Formats: sequence, structure tokens, C-alpha cells
Amino acid sequence: MLLLSIVTDDELLTSQIVKAILLVLLCGGIIYNLYRVIRHETRIRRIINACILFLLVVATFIVSREFVFETSLLNEPKFTEGITIGYCNVFGRGEGIEFEYEADGVKYRCCNTFHPVSKDSIKVPDGKYKVRYTDKYKDKGRMIFKPE
Repeated sequence: MLLLSIVTDDELLTSQIVKAILLVLLCGGIIYNLYRVIRHETRIRRIINACILFLLVVATFIVSREFVFETSLLNEPKFTEGITIGYCNVFGRGEGIEFEYEADGVKYRCCNTFHPVSKDSIKVPDGKYKVRYTDKYKDKGRMIFKPE
């Protein structure tokens, strides 16, 4: 969604801390706007706060989904070899690299950013790199572009 595609344990842990702080702030905003919807006397203020409340709930849902996925990726990782295919666009993150990998006999295709590795250090197409995935989210693998 809005955070970088990351795969090392330290980077995933840092990302989880940032998302946890964001979730706390979003929940605080939800509680505050819920209070304002209930307590405000004027109808227009209630409508405005209800709209803000709706947006905060949607943002919380999106961030929490990513939080659950990356928690799984951090705590239950599996690794396989993947092959780069070409370049792609990652929504909200810019240019990425499309790759293919196999998990439990099924082939998956994904696209993720290569940040912080430089683009010219990655072999595209036919580059072979490790892919991190979980049993719960086999279709959401993340390629590790950093050399070991």
C-alpha cells in the first residue's frame, strides 16, 4: 500500500513499528471524531466529522491489513528462488521489478520495489534472487535484491 517493500528482519521490524505508531494515531483520530459526531450540536459539523471518521476507518483497515501480512512475513518466513522478468509499476511506490517464483508447486508472479538497492545492480531479466513468502500469503512474495 503506502510503505516500501522490504524483506530483511530489521527492515520488517522497523516497518512494523512505524505501522503500529500509525495505527495508534489513526485509532486516536477515530475515537476523537466519533466523540465529535455524537457531541456536536450542528448537523453540518456531524456530517463533516462522520466523513472524516469514515476516511480514518478505511485508512486503519488498509494499514492493519498490511501490518498483519508483514507480521506473518516476519514471524513465519519461507524462502525460495525467484527469477526476474522485467520492470513494472508498484502502486504508490514507483518503479519495481516483476518476478516469478514457485511455492508448493504453484507459480506466482509479483512486483515489488528494489529500494534501497540500485536498479543497475539487479539483473533484469533472468536474474535469480531469493524470495521471501509465508504459507498464509504465498502469492505475496518479496524478492530480496540485496546480495547475501
